[in-house]
Amino acid sequence: MNQRNSIKRLVLVVVCMIFLNHLHGQELSISNLKETYQVLADTSFVKTVNIKVRAQEAAYQFPIIYDTELETVTDIQVYEKKGRRYKLTQPSIREEEIKLEYITSKKLKSILIPSETEVNIKYKVKCDELMYFASLPLFSNHAIDTLSYDIEVPGSFEFVYNTIHTDSLAFLTIDTLQLDGAKRFLIKTKPKNLEPDLMSLFGIYRNMKSPLMRTIVLPTDYKGQERKYMNDWYLTNLEDTRGLNHLVKNKIDKLTEGLSDPIEIIDVLYGYVRSNYKYVAIEIGMGAFIPTPINEVYKNKQGDCKDLSNFISQALEYKGIETRLALAATHSHIADCDFPSLSSANHVICLAYVNNEVIPIDPTDPIHQLRTPVQSLQNRTLLVVEPTGGDFYKMEAFGPVENLIQYDIDLDVASDMQELSGTFKVAYNGISGNFLRWTYLNSDQEQMNKSGLKHYESVFDQEHVSGLSIVKEPEAISTSGEIKVAGKIFKDGDKRLLFIDFIPPLFENEHRGKLLQGTFVGAPFKKEVHLRIRLTEPIEDFKEVDRSVTEEGVSFKLHVSNTSEYVVEYTYEFLFDALFIDENNEKITSHVLNTFNKVINEPIVYKKKNI
Repeated sequence: MNQRNSIKRLVLVVVCMIFLNHLHGQELSISNLKETYQVLADTSFVKTVNIKVRAQEAAYQFPIIYDTELETVTDIQVYEKKGRRYKLTQPSIREEEIKLEYITSKKLKSILIPSETEVNIKYKVKCDELMYFASLPLFSNHAIDTLSYDIEVPGSFEFVYNTIHTDSLAFLTIDTLQLDGAKRFLIKTKPKNLEPDLMSLFGIYRNMKSPLMRTIVLPTDYKGQERKYMNDWYLTNLEDTRGLNHLVKNKIDKLTEGLSDPIEIIDVLYGYVRSNYKYVAIEIGMGAFIPTPINEVYKNKQGDCKDLSNFISQALEYKGIETRLALAATHSHIADCDFPSLSSANHVICLAYVNNEVIPIDPTDPIHQLRTPVQSLQNRTLLVVEPTGGDFYKMEAFGPVENLIQYDIDLDVASDMQELSGTFKVAYNGISGNFLRWTYLNSDQEQMNKSGLKHYESVFDQEHVSGLSIVKEPEAISTSGEIKVAGKIFKDGDKRLLFIDFIPPLFENEHRGKLLQGTFVGAPFKKEVHLRIRLTEPIEDFKEVDRSVTEEGVSFKLHVSNTSEYVVEYTYEFLFDALFIDENNEKITSHVLNTFNKVINEPIVYKKKNI
């Protein structure tokens, strides 16, 4: 969704690939993985890991990745199987720092495991921040026979969980035991085996719809008030990050001098932050969740979503505009932010309140238009952090009509019928052209036209496009150009065969013939395409082509006719009122795509009119 996130992902993938080379490309065969969690009265917790790995053909490095700001790894033990018994060995352990621009507190411990050796690996991880115990993955990049979690919490705490995407699990059992002064939760499953997702090594679950147990451990004083507990925890951690110094106040005053309209003030400060602050993700201990102090953000002119949102929130509060920070989950995240757990959120934005209007502000999205929903958060739940205990807020989604895409194409047939040439105009309204805005971001006119040519040649099935003109406006993108199409009319006596397989596709930013469940479309939209072809010879009327498919959320209407003896017209309207291809619209969408492809791949047959 976000280009910055895409770059971040690419860098992380490269680094993770280096780590995975320790495994020599092997998928480990694990007979049993058990993690035991013990929550302590001082709000720290200890995780004990016990993993049995079957013998591998080649030697490999078993990785343990941990956060040095929050976690301490101790008591690493490796037992090699000798006959029927396991014998404690002295393993070779190498430690490396993981240094990225935005991850500076992670370390990797690599345990060398010899080839053809079955091992039992044990180690402990202690963490002083209880809120960091936020999830239990029910999936793995390796084949695991049995995955077990054993959680023990003292009587002064509550363990609350919410499990998502469990359909793919062969089984899942959860038992609760009441102990003397404590509770114990026993969770057992055969985890879903996934293709390696290198981001998941760092607990970053992007574009995954896999089984996950989201968790939160809270004092019994907050029993039944998980949302309030997380809200209060976050609000408490925010306190030390806030408070503007005189330099920041002076800058804000200068930027907003003479302005009294709250919307104008928001617009100016929003533009200032997006234009002058560099996006740098911070993944250092609790800095992955808690913002950097505001005055440091101003001094360094950089930060990530929580830093910049916190900064603009305080700047607006200083100007008398009510704001809140909101934890959120973009569409690329594994879960919605509808359960109070750190695992539910991968994003933070600011909400401003003006005359009973909620105005979302996402300073890390450079193409977001003020007073509209944030594209990556459409229909998503936000946990609004506020003094009254926190609240869930549902972000609105765009409607398909406001995201109208209109194509007008006028072509003339050459005298020898070997070529069609003419002009086309396209208008992308609302956010329907946001996929292009990302491509054109920070591009000059020459760069825009160069990338635009590549795009429209793809749209028109690699036909020749030239003379491109692209205009970016706040609420629309307009494009015009010239097009030449070769070899689409064939003669057969007085019959003519006209192919229109170069017509723009229904989904312009997706090039697959079939869209699978989980495909993120970007936004609801409506698309209207009108193609006129002027012929060099009169033709007889031919049988019109009409196709129509309508179901809830998806509709398609297509019409082909000759509006005069010299003009053939092809029009279609396509409406898609959803953000994703899912179980509700996959079948109808595939049907529409098949109908569309069948029509455009069959020629229009007409006869030359005798005069």
